[in-house]
Amino acid sequence: MGALARALLLPLLAQWLLRAAPELAPAPFTLPLRVAAATNRVVAPTPGPGTPAERRADGLALALEPALESAAGAANFLAMVDNLQGDSGRGYYLEMLIGTPPQKLQILVDTGSSNFAVAGAPHSYIDTYFDTERSSTYRSKGFDVTVKYTQGSWTGFVGEDLVTIPKGFNSSFLVNIATIFESENFFLPGIKWNGILGLAYATLAKPSSSLETFFDSLVTQANIPNVFSMQMCGAGLPVAGSGTNGGSLVLGGIEPSLYKGDIWYTPIKEEWYYQIEILKLEIGGQSLNLDCREYNADKAIVDSGTTLLRLPQKVFDAVVEAVARASLIPEFSDGFWTGSQLACWTNSETPWSYFPKISIYLRDENSSRSFRITILPQLYIQPMMGAGLNYECYRFGISPSTNALVIGATVMEGFYVIFDRARKRVGFAASPCAGPLKVVFLVLASLCAWYSGYLLAELIPDAPLSSAAYSIHSIGERPVLKAPVPKRQKCDHWTPCPSDTYAYRLLSGGGINKYAKICFEDDLLMGEKLGNVARGINIAIVNYVTGNVTATQHFDMYEGDNSGPMIKFIQSAPPKSLLFMVTYDDGSTRLNNDAKNAIEELGSKEIRNMKFRSSWVFLAAKGFELPSEIQREKINHSDTKNNRYSGWPAEIQIEGCIPKEPS
Repeated sequence: MGALARALLLPLLAQWLLRAAPELAPAPFTLPLRVAAATNRVVAPTPGPGTPAERRADGLALALEPALESAAGAANFLAMVDNLQGDSGRGYYLEMLIGTPPQKLQILVDTGSSNFAVAGAPHSYIDTYFDTERSSTYRSKGFDVTVKYTQGSWTGFVGEDLVTIPKGFNSSFLVNIATIFESENFFLPGIKWNGILGLAYATLAKPSSSLETFFDSLVTQANIPNVFSMQMCGAGLPVAGSGTNGGSLVLGGIEPSLYKGDIWYTPIKEEWYYQIEILKLEIGGQSLNLDCREYNADKAIVDSGTTLLRLPQKVFDAVVEAVARASLIPEFSDGFWTGSQLACWTNSETPWSYFPKISIYLRDENSSRSFRITILPQLYIQPMMGAGLNYECYRFGISPSTNALVIGATVMEGFYVIFDRARKRVGFAASPCAGPLKVVFLVLASLCAWYSGYLLAELIPDAPLSSAAYSIHSIGERPVLKAPVPKRQKCDHWTPCPSDTYAYRLLSGGGINKYAKICFEDDLLMGEKLGNVARGINIAIVNYVTGNVTATQHFDMYEGDNSGPMIKFIQSAPPKSLLFMVTYDDGSTRLNNDAKNAIEELGSKEIRNMKFRSSWVFLAAKGFELPSEIQREKINHSDTKNNRYSGWPAEIQIEGCIPKEPS
């Protein structure tokens, strides 16, 4: 591979919380990954020994057996192939039909929680909801349930209704369902699902474990084994947002066409989350040499509802240090490791060959052995579409956690994962949709004193996941390459502005301590760091000809009479001025009609729509016209049911490149 091209570091623009397990910190702000259909499926093997009934009892039902017949209907595993859509950033979701007549909804699949809940009222970020009044079979149970997360929560009415899963079952099942009527930071911009299916144990169910979970009801009514399995097909693919053919959820067993080679199982330590035991981590073949207890503080779980691989802080710090040391990119920005920035290269380059593989050692179900799952750079250095021009950007798919090691979608996308509740174990096998894989077996000594030796299974690619070919075996033999340090763009744009333009970015405020910002030509004109941004409307005036800042000022619109001073400030701007305006907290209560007129004369189309605590950003040109394609204004109103920050709506932003005056 040639030398890395000039690169840039950018802040993530989309906030997204994909955390559905109570008491676990949310995934960091991320953008979603594009998902492609599963490919290269192998012919299903002959079913294992024993009668079909015996295999079902053991949770080993296979697709080549006749459909699982019961009084409730039949389970068809082949029909469940490709029944998921989505990506690791926004979640993988399943189509369901709920009620009578059936209402179609898309349901997020989450192995880190246990409640089944759907939107029960309109919400600005979703396109549909379950209307209980339209279902003749819905029955209320007469109580509410609230599920809280580290950031975000929902409250819903508990009832029961008939649910059909079109791909896989030919009958309906009566299940408990919560209809969400109030939420905070749960439904967010960009999601394509409108409900959540918690597949963890009843221990986590709210308000108590006595509320039968969806999967427990399905096992009983459909007479299927107490097993389900998942394949998530987003590894190595960039953001597109199409979210089609994203993977498979097999309810009731294992579909052999979804994996290659053997399945390696690790015991479930406790039946609440899918808690397992991590024995050690290696970076590029080198152990972190941490005590085994550090990896499991205070638990280690497998959770499809978490976007990234999340590590306890001490482990995360050690991993970052080891990955940074092993990578061939010097002086990488801290923002990349913390998730606040992306790293970008030209389209002709991919960075995967510059990063090491990461291996996680798991206890085998035979306690005298262990096996390892290897996370290739294609899984944890994730492409992020959006740079445009000649750039491709990547994020670091690992983040710190305060209370758990979480094997999330970042890792699961490389494997076919089996949740064998019947035998209290979680299995991992090579996933064809993660690229051609083979299994290699090794025997090594244990780092933990109570193990004498390990049988290890390592997943290694026969071919790379992209056209940038490299061999994972040859990384240690490569000469050290001096790649240039990635460089950021003005105002943290996705792409560089042309030299004959000004770069700008406007960010409104959000909740408490979510301050507004105004950036122009990579200079922060107003922001918390400068101490010149405050409640109300914040304005910066820039000389369009020279690009120099003329003045900045903030005007409190909640207390005091500041409309008059703001009008004078706006009128003081000389001809050929750029005016940048952003709100923080409330910008409307004391905003009088004359002030609205002054801003409206500058071209605002939203100033008269301002409400209490509306988030608003506006770019104005005085004495000249801006090109029509320049984004000039955006607004987001406060709504107690939909606000991101309790009493405040989500912050909003606009950015762009303003052509300079011809010389």
